[in-house]
Amino acid sequence: MSETVRSVERAIDILTCFTVNEPVLTVPEISQKTGLTKSTIFRLLASLESKGMVEKIHSTYEYKLGLRLLDLGNVVQSSLELIDIAKPIMKELSDKTKETVNINIVQGNHRVCIERIDGNQALRKVSEIGRLLPLSKGASGKLLLAFCDNDKVIEILNEERENMTVEEMNKLKLELFEIREKGYAASFSERLEGTASVSAPIRDYTGNVIAGVTISGPLVRFTEEKVQNFISEVLEASSRISSDLGYTKPIKKAPIST
Repeated sequence: MSETVRSVERAIDILTCFTVNEPVLTVPEISQKTGLTKSTIFRLLASLESKGMVEKIHSTYEYKLGLRLLDLGNVVQSSLELIDIAKPIMKELSDKTKETVNINIVQGNHRVCIERIDGNQALRKVSEIGRLLPLSKGASGKLLLAFCDNDKVIEILNEERENMTVEEMNKLKLELFEIREKGYAASFSERLEGTASVSAPIRDYTGNVIAGVTISGPLVRFTEEKVQNFISEVLEASSRISSDLGYTKPIKKAPIST
């Protein structure tokens, strides 16, 4: 195990020491609960404090959880609300298309599937819930990337420069622009050979894109006629989910900076 991973695990151990019954702890108390040395705890607490994960009570030299964790909790709560609202609509969409339907969100510089309804056919595409995947490949990823703010898009594109030729990078930029203009994304044998998908954005009450709903399956079933039908269906589903989240009016995104 690397030192970085070990430090992360120790930091998590420290955070989980705090409970409803023990919201405030001293370093000796944390040491007793975790078995870590006081010097290690002081070092990790300093890092956690700098990120807003814990707060130091200077008058008593005790520590409590920081407000940054409340922000993260709100993200989790928002995802749970999204799943509760989206799941019945996802089920309808999967029943109509007979294909797998999933919801993806941005996590850091990746995208992650947070919910999935499997298609009812023997041959189907299965998206692994919780697995981090690139934003620059596939309909789900490109859709989310296209609707990120410009700074985020530039950051991701800069990360991908080493893995792409100039021609591929220019093609990706054009694709992102077109996705914003059309309001959906489609991919065929892109991230995984022999698979295809179409994806549409889910907006919250402010108009921000917070997720994408995607129909995916084997490429052999994504005929031209079916793709057009899938696009219509996924756009309708994304519109219904967005409406249930409080979205009421269209928001025009600015062009992606180059």
